Amino acid sequence: MTKLPKFLFRCSLLAFAPVAANAAGTYYTGNYQSPQQRYANQSYASQRGGTFTQNGVTYNRVPQGGVGNAAMAGNRYNPAQRNAQQQQAAAPQTSAGKGFTFGGGFSHEMAKWQFELKESDSILRYDDVAWNVLDLHGAYQFDAGSMTLKLDAGFKYGMQGGDSNMIDDDITNGGYFVTQWIDSKDNSVIGDQIGHALSVGTSDGGKMYGFNVGFGLVDVFKIGNIKFSPSVGYRYLKYELETKKNYGLAVDTAACFTVEGSDEVQCDPAIIVKFEDGSQQILWRDSINDQMAVAPNAKYIDTQGTYYYQQPGTSHSYEVEWSGPYIAMDMAYDINKYNAVSGRVELGFPGYKSTGDQPYRFDWAHPKSVEDKANMFSAFHLGMGAQWMTAVTDMLSLSLGVTYDYYTVSDADATTYLNAGYYTDLYNARLKLWTDEGRTEAEMLGQVENVIGDAIAMNIKELEEQCPGWQCKSNGEIESFYKSLGVRLGLVAKF
Repeated sequence: MTKLPKFLFRCSLLAFAPVAANAAGTYYTGNYQSPQQRYANQSYASQRGGTFTQNGVTYNRVPQGGVGNAAMAGNRYNPAQRNAQQQQAAAPQTSAGKGFTFGGGFSHEMAKWQFELKESDSILRYDDVAWNVLDLHGAYQFDAGSMTLKLDAGFKYGMQGGDSNMIDDDITNGGYFVTQWIDSKDNSVIGDQIGHALSVGTSDGGKMYGFNVGFGLVDVFKIGNIKFSPSVGYRYLKYELETKKNYGLAVDTAACFTVEGSDEVQCDPAIIVKFEDGSQQILWRDSINDQMAVAPNAKYIDTQGTYYYQQPGTSHSYEVEWSGPYIAMDMAYDINKYNAVSGRVELGFPGYKSTGDQPYRFDWAHPKSVEDKANMFSAFHLGMGAQWMTAVTDMLSLSLGVTYDYYTVSDADATTYLNAGYYTDLYNARLKLWTDEGRTEAEMLGQVENVIGDAIAMNIKELEEQCPGWQCKSNGEIESFYKSLGVRLGLVAKF
């Protein structure tokens, strides 16, 4: 299979990587002091300045720091001036400055991945995928003339927590083409045999990881008290999902009709009657008696592709990659010298690749059954995040935030890898049946006038011609999306 768009998840590195996390000292002010530190060594009297008169004598009271310090300044001591200086020193440091930041965090994300095949009319999706994610990030901020620049990088690794559902839906969009039935009397088309199937499995034990590198300008402009820092970079995300305990039902239908007076559509299963003379006929609904016609002299009836199945082991396995450049804008607002909030919006233009092991081969042996690809700049990524940060010590800050990501691609190319050995062996087996009866391969393939060929052999031959090297390619077949929403708790240290 392969598919379409949905949503979201940055990495915790999105709004929580140092790109936004420490741009312009947003989350670390560098002057955190506890109240005990600020006031432990100062008495009330030592903080007061000015003059007073006692017993007719005027005294000058000098605050802690001494007359010498005031004299060295070349001025009489001015309490108001000192208070202003103290307040300025305690104010938040809004300039970015230089230095390294390093941090990490833990997040819990809920995600969904879906892909859709346009021509094959099939949808596969993984719902409510829970990721427990650990992330690490670091950044270096430095001055370059009048600008402050930042280099940053991040890494994340996640494990799937709990079970989620996989649904493989070949019903909603109409089903897949199986074969076309031809009337042997006049070679007219009787109708198409269409397959409908639905399976539901359990997904657990998946994993994901990603990384990003970026380069940005810090505090390029302000709007009110909000500082803006643009950046560019490269981001990579990969996740692996498997399906186990898969249960399904497949029904091949032969004739569909709309129920009179409604929009309801009903389809009859494909029932093939085989007669003693070797001929066969597909049964159709009797429009008069509203029942399947009874074929006289039938040898047996074949229900074709109608069956129930269950797979206790792994039935589906996928590796999905989104990778490419991005542009981003970080926004930071200082609440006070201990607390700040920030946000990030990121637009990415990645490529897309999905490699799947699916039950599309009759032998159920498929190291790689499908591969879907779209080049870089063919897909789109929207990442958003916000966080609140508070100082814990002079160097350490605590953060709490949310992330949202949405990846989507349309018109990705699909390749299906067939098992050449299976089809070749089946073709040769059919050929042997014909040659044992003294008939030729040309007759088996319906290339001789007035000879009805072998449908299985003809389909295999046609498949080989349509899929050179037993690889079936379809351009623009896939639409896919991935979305996630996460909550994150982290720490950031500045050096």
